[in-house]
Amino acid sequence: MNDEAAEPLKMTGRWVVTSVLLFWVGYVLVTLVVGFATSSTIGNEVLQLTAWGLVSSAGLVVLSRFLVRIEKGSRTSLDLAVRPSSLRKFAIGVCLGVASFGIHLSIVATFAGPIRFELVSGVGAAAALIYFVRFLSTSCMEELGFRGYALRRLTGRMGPWPAVWLTALAFGLSHFLYGWDVRTIALGVVPGGLLWGMSAIATRGLAVPIGLHAAWNFASWSAGSRAETGLLRMVIEEDALELTQAVGTASYLSIFGALTVAFWFVHRRNVRLATGPGL
Repeated sequence: MNDEAAEPLKMTGRWVVTSVLLFWVGYVLVTLVVGFATSSTIGNEVLQLTAWGLVSSAGLVVLSRFLVRIEKGSRTSLDLAVRPSSLRKFAIGVCLGVASFGIHLSIVATFAGPIRFELVSGVGAAAALIYFVRFLSTSCMEELGFRGYALRRLTGRMGPWPAVWLTALAFGLSHFLYGWDVRTIALGVVPGGLLWGMSAIATRGLAVPIGLHAAWNFASWSAGSRAETGLLRMVIEEDALELTQAVGTASYLSIFGALTVAFWFVHRRNVRLATGPGL
């Protein structure tokens, strides 16, 4: 996504909304069809989710470019190319995601009581690599679906904050298709969508949000805080479980909120540098 590229076609507000809705309908169709196909043909859940993310991502790239083409836009109006700078930004996102999860664990351990970790036997480097690719593939899929074409179009029409909020809410609604509960969506998915969205705007691309998204999920899996068996098993005393969950929620919201605001300031700085002093 390249914010520096001029919009080649002046689109009406109605067309912007229509095109984004069409894209999201396409997102649902692509992910559902690919999900059905991969779940029917791949028995291993981790490999199935990896294939789901990779194939769906490819489909969403095609869909994005198709919509740009029918708008008679130039290829640079939605920049999905991978460059050396993209890899550097991805690495920054990964480091930031791992570091922020480490801070999150430290906060929970400090204010909610001790947390013990036990190594899980049979889960080694090979499994960790497979799971990282799994989280990376689904992160690519979701970032393309909500922080790619859709965010680009809405930002150009509505401005950053409304576009980020709208895509975050749509991101949350999409998780109803996966059977997620309202509390998890409201306190987990939507704040994540705000962070991924603002990081995409601030860094003018998808590399950082993909890195952040994948790294947070992978770190969470590694520490044993997801449903899937990770590298470690998190052990919390039963009488401290309620407090741990409350502190964990507060920590998550605080960290994600702070990072979202930080990326907003980065975006504002970029705008000032682009417009020049006194303008």
